[in-house]
Amino acid sequence: MEVQKKENQLQVVSLSHKIAPISIRESFVFDEQKTKDFLLFIKDLLGIQEAILISTCNRTEVYYFDSIEPELVIQALASFKAKFYSDIHSYFSVLNKTEASVIHLLRVGIGLESQVLGDLQIINQVKNAYQWCADVQMAGPFLHKLLHSLFFVNKRVVQETSFRSGAASLSYATKELAEELLVDKTQPICVLGLGEIGLATVRNIAENGFTNITVCNRTESAVLPLVEEFGIKYTPLQDWKKIVLKSKLIVSALSGDVLSIEKGDMANRQFSGFQYFIDLGLPRSISPEIESESGLILYNLDQIQSKVSAALDLRRSSIPQVENIVISAKEEFLDWTKEMQVSPVIHQMKNALEQIRIEEMGRFLKKVEVAGVQAEWADELTKNLMQRIIKNHVVQLKASCRRGDSEQLVGVLSQIFNIESSSEA
Repeated sequence: MEVQKKENQLQVVSLSHKIAPISIRESFVFDEQKTKDFLLFIKDLLGIQEAILISTCNRTEVYYFDSIEPELVIQALASFKAKFYSDIHSYFSVLNKTEASVIHLLRVGIGLESQVLGDLQIINQVKNAYQWCADVQMAGPFLHKLLHSLFFVNKRVVQETSFRSGAASLSYATKELAEELLVDKTQPICVLGLGEIGLATVRNIAENGFTNITVCNRTESAVLPLVEEFGIKYTPLQDWKKIVLKSKLIVSALSGDVLSIEKGDMANRQFSGFQYFIDLGLPRSISPEIESESGLILYNLDQIQSKVSAALDLRRSSIPQVENIVISAKEEFLDWTKEMQVSPVIHQMKNALEQIRIEEMGRFLKKVEVAGVQAEWADELTKNLMQRIIKNHVVQLKASCRRGDSEQLVGVLSQIFNIESSSEA
C-alpha cells in the first residue's frame, strides 16, 4: 500500500517571553553566523528546504515550509545548543498549519506580539533574518512571497495607522527626549547603571547616532560588548561624579538606594550652558533640588512614563485597524498559495499548446514558397491565438482555487490537454 506524503505546511516552533523565562531564552539567542549554521544544520539533518530563524531578546522562532513534525525541529534546536530536549521542550509552543502560522508571523513582524506594543525594532530584525536565510539558499518561493507580504503590511501599518507612533518604552522615550535636547549628537552623555533599562537606553541612543557615551557601572564586563559594538566608554561607578560634571546629558538608570545625586554634587560642573538630567530610578536617584541651580534641568520617571502611556494609548486604539490589515494580507497570501498549487498544471497547459503551435507552424511553412514574411506573420498570429485560448482557462482555474474546488477543473483540463496528473508525474 502506497503511503500518502503529508502536504507541506508553514509551521512554527516558538520560544517566547509569553512562556519561557529569560534564563531559558538567553540560551537560545542566535547571532548571524549561528543562524546560518542552524539553518544549514536542519537542511542537512531533516531535509528542510525553506526556513527562517528569527532571534530577538524576547523570542527565538523557526518558521519552515515542510511536512516535518515540529518536535523534530525542537529536538534539532536542543541538539544545536547542547541542551537536553526533556529540559526545554515544555517552553516551546507550536503552530503546524499554514493559516495560523502566516497570521502569527504577520503579528510578530509588526509588533502585535511584542512586550513593547508596536516594537519598532522587530521589523528590522525580521529583515536581517530574511537576508540570512536567503544567504544560505533557504528562502524559496513560499518564504520570499510571505516575507514580502509582511513588509507590505508593515508599510501599510506605518502609513495608515498610528500603531507605530510615539515612544512606547522607557528606553525609547529617553532616546526621543535626548534627540530633542541635544541637537549635536557628539555632545557627551553619561548613563549611570547598566541593568535592563540602562542597557536598552544605551543601545537606543547609540543606534540613533549619538557618539560620545560613557557608561558608569559597577562591573566592566557588562559594558564590554557595547564598547566593541558602539565605541562606548566605561568608567567605574565609584568615579561617577567626574563624568557627570562634564556631561551634557545624564541618564540615571539606578535607584536611590544605589546612588543619590544632590545639588551640592554639581558645584564644580564644567558647563556654562544647560545640563540635562533624566532620572529613571525608583526610588529617585537625582534630587529635585538640583533644578534650583541655574542651568540644571531635571526630567523624572513620571514625565517619561507619561510619554510612554500616551504612546501606548494611541497604539492600542489602532489595534483593530492593524488587525484588519493583517487579515486582509493573510487572505491574499493564502489565495496565492492555492494558485501556486496549480501553477504546474498551468505551465503544462502552456507547453502543450506551444507544442501544437510549433507543429502547425511547421506544416504551414512547408506549403509556402517564401517563408520570411509569412513565417513572422504566422508566428505572431499563432502566439496571439494561443494566449487567447489559454487565458480564460487560467482565470477560471485560479478562481476555482480561491473557491477551494479546483480539483475537478484540473482533471478536466488535464484530459483536454493530455497532461499527466501530479500523482503520476
